[in-house]
Amino acid sequence: MHKPEIRAGMPLDIVFENEVDSKNAHYMKAVVYDIEGKFITISQTTPALTAHFLKRRVLTTFLAHSKNRLLRFGFSGMLHDLIPDYTISSGQTAEALVIKKLNDLEPVDFRMYFRVSPPSETDLRLFLKEEKVNLLDISIGGAKFICSKNYLFRPRDPVKFKLLIGDAVFDIDAIVRSIQPPDIHTGNRNIQYVSVEFRIDDKIMEVSLGRAILNIERSLLSKGTV
Repeated sequence: MHKPEIRAGMPLDIVFENEVDSKNAHYMKAVVYDIEGKFITISQTTPALTAHFLKRRVLTTFLAHSKNRLLRFGFSGMLHDLIPDYTISSGQTAEALVIKKLNDLEPVDFRMYFRVSPPSETDLRLFLKEEKVNLLDISIGGAKFICSKNYLFRPRDPVKFKLLIGDAVFDIDAIVRSIQPPDIHTGNRNIQYVSVEFRIDDKIMEVSLGRAILNIERSLLSKGTV
């Protein structure tokens, strides 16, 4: 598989390794300033990190095209340094972080971002071939849902969905990650549990989905159900 290069100006998603896929994970955004060997200088993250977090291990990922597909790549790293007055390309100074790469770039095959289980009255809906699926959980990185066994899925199969957020409709590409049969106690052997990873290359959709997930999380918190 062709592996992309990390370049100046590239947006990054960063998460502490010990929090990956956890409910309370801290997901941060940054931009690459410079690359020098194993050391990558990036903008201060959003939300910002202090020197207290130096020496923490982080998973750093980004989206890139590989063989006409949009994939997420990443590497393990360590927060190596905090530079208070780094000179950026405009000549101005800004706070910057330095990440030391600990391994090579690899495709990242997990669903990033906080997952929520949408309540039945939500205006966030996912459709497969015009049929609404029963969402078990959803994040910006992917979803898990229940559907009929009439749909024949295999791991790594590409699949297309319609994502409805309020009155907005988005086309969304995904990759099947896993398929599970129903629990024997459910009494319905004609269904399956499918997990997919989204391939989002649309900032408007990403922002809309992120806002919808946040609204669901707030609603669930207010009801004391999370």
